[in-house]
Amino acid sequence: MERLPEVPGGMAGAALTTWRLVHDPVALMRDLAARHGRTFRMALLDGPSVVTGDPAMIADIFGGEQDLFDAPNEIVGPLVGDGSIVLAGGARHKRKRKLLAPPFHGARMRTYGRIVAEATARHSAALVSGREVAVLGVTQRISLEVILRAVFGIRDDARVEALRVAIDRNVAGFPAWLMFLPFLHVDAGGFGPWARYRDTVRALVALLREEVERGRREAGGDRQDILAMLLAARDEDGAPMPDDEVIDELRTLVIAGHETTATTMGWALWQLHRNPSVLERLRAELATAPGEPEALARLPYLAAVCDEALRLHPIVPIFRRRLTRAATLAGHAFPAGTMLHPAVLITHFDPAIYPDPLAFRPERFLERKYSPYEFIPFGGGNRRCVGAAFASFEMQVALGTLLPAHRFRLDADTPIRLAMNGVTTRPVGGVTLRYVGR
Repeated sequence: MERLPEVPGGMAGAALTTWRLVHDPVALMRDLAARHGRTFRMALLDGPSVVTGDPAMIADIFGGEQDLFDAPNEIVGPLVGDGSIVLAGGARHKRKRKLLAPPFHGARMRTYGRIVAEATARHSAALVSGREVAVLGVTQRISLEVILRAVFGIRDDARVEALRVAIDRNVAGFPAWLMFLPFLHVDAGGFGPWARYRDTVRALVALLREEVERGRREAGGDRQDILAMLLAARDEDGAPMPDDEVIDELRTLVIAGHETTATTMGWALWQLHRNPSVLERLRAELATAPGEPEALARLPYLAAVCDEALRLHPIVPIFRRRLTRAATLAGHAFPAGTMLHPAVLITHFDPAIYPDPLAFRPERFLERKYSPYEFIPFGGGNRRCVGAAFASFEMQVALGTLLPAHRFRLDADTPIRLAMNGVTTRPVGGVTLRYVGR
């Protein structure tokens, strides 16, 4: 059996690789794939791993027996809480997924579509002609309002602002380097980065607990938000989800849903204004459709634009799975406990799958249907992001509402590097466009 190539390791090698993963994951994965192929062994500060961008091996990981893998997401536990679906395994994970999936499908999406369109119109109305726009600031305000209204049912502006500040501080307090250095997760007498981060957790949890208590008081009304559904949900034994678990699921939804959608919309707007022919084709498609959210969500080129933004700028650069027992994957034998990393940044940049992979070319998603092991921005298998459909829907409605009503210009087409921002990625320095006008 062919021996997998190995990236030079040791503590120095693991530290350098981890640093590169945090600061420039695209360059790291492209470099390693060019030198070692689609699958190789690599050491990070949290341990040795097998990294793969091979769809055959990814299919064995994402499509394999559920009890063959667990998701060792302890490094993100401080961000989402011990009760989050992200950390749950086995039957507990299955139960949580069953409780969380219904709000993101079916008729409720129509309600969320109106929320997305209204939030986009409101936050874009403040743009001033001729001024530069920090695009991520706008998309984050849109995405956060959508999350707070769709998840919590909040209408009060002061409450929205309080949660916005708490969420921003919480995310900023858990940078990627702190995530990969668990030996720093000590309070040190109330000083240091970990103590400061724990203060942001306590502040956010206190606000979320108030929302859960409000939801309990208003139970039985006509609320359609996700919090109301979580509070009303019952497991097979008829038991409700404990409040602490509800709070951790809310933390997961807010942090994962807010940051990821906003960032992808920012990338999409940047790429559209770097590629005028793509923008022109998208505007022509938008002109043929009514502005209703459901109609926007059915536009094929708009969907392809969002998918291509997710391909080129994935929010999560690598995923994590650990073998619970020895197994053979894509012809390679691995012992129990092997850490496996399906690498989005290898698969999505593989020229054999995506010709001219560095080009922003949405047409590729109309010309070919990619398998769930070739296009993996939301992960895969039984741990695929439970809010993936909602995220795609939100991006399509927001962009489809914004672009027909407003014009922007890219003054300087300078490259923007993608780096890790906590557990997700973000454009370094943000995205700047100039607002031309309505």
